Amino acid sequence: MYEIDKERFGTFVSQLRKEQGMTQKELSLKVFVSDKAVSKWERGLSMPDITVLIPLSQALGVTVTELLECQRLEQAVIESGRVEELMHKVITYSEESPAERQKRRRQEALLFIISLIVSVLELLGLRVFGYSWGDIGLHLLTYESLFIFFGGYFCFFMKDKLPEYYDEYKIDAYSDGIFRMNMPGIHFNNRNWLPIKRAAIRGMSISAMAFPALYFLCGLLAPTIVNSIFVFVCLPLFFIVLFGPMYAAARKYE
Repeated sequence: MYEIDKERFGTFVSQLRKEQGMTQKELSLKVFVSDKAVSKWERGLSMPDITVLIPLSQALGVTVTELLECQRLEQAVIESGRVEELMHKVITYSEESPAERQKRRRQEALLFIISLIVSVLELLGLRVFGYSWGDIGLHLLTYESLFIFFGGYFCFFMKDKLPEYYDEYKIDAYSDGIFRMNMPGIHFNNRNWLPIKRAAIRGMSISAMAFPALYFLCGLLAPTIVNSIFVFVCLPLFFIVLFGPMYAAARKYE
């Protein structure tokens, strides 16, 4: 396998940075990234973009080969087989493997389908407990429909990779056909795109299962004004669970 150990890579970068007498902030300025990004590299939480490898190696005083190998190399000549392996690392180290992609998509689809089934059962359960379809449809189904619609789009139709210009420029908007998404203060790129997608699917799937239970709880606490309370509580909560996880993921991996 042509994989790089993130923790080993981070330890090597941290060691080289300290040898150069640089802080994380100083290194980040040399390679045009944030000091948070450098911190994540050194903790093994993420890997630098492939375009950063050359300036990073120059700033740390090593070759790109040594950076990928996570160690200093004394030999001037590397065997051809080793060169080929290193090239595979360059091409694939920041990419998701086909097996990982298939596993992730399967997990996302399973979570979404489970949330859909549970939501339907919860709605039927509310009807059994005496809630009318009129009240359920007017107040709860609106939220459920939005969660299912956006969750389904993120799960089955949203692309896994952004165009390259997202990595070159600061862009806070995304469009694909009729779908539009704008997140002020967030710059979409291929480092945070998959985390944003995963966070959105999880947040909306879990919320789709939680909102019917919340509606039932409101009915127990205040049966005569359940719909008013539900709207008052869930309107701000809807936007929090819709955008909160995406903002958190985007900030973490930006």
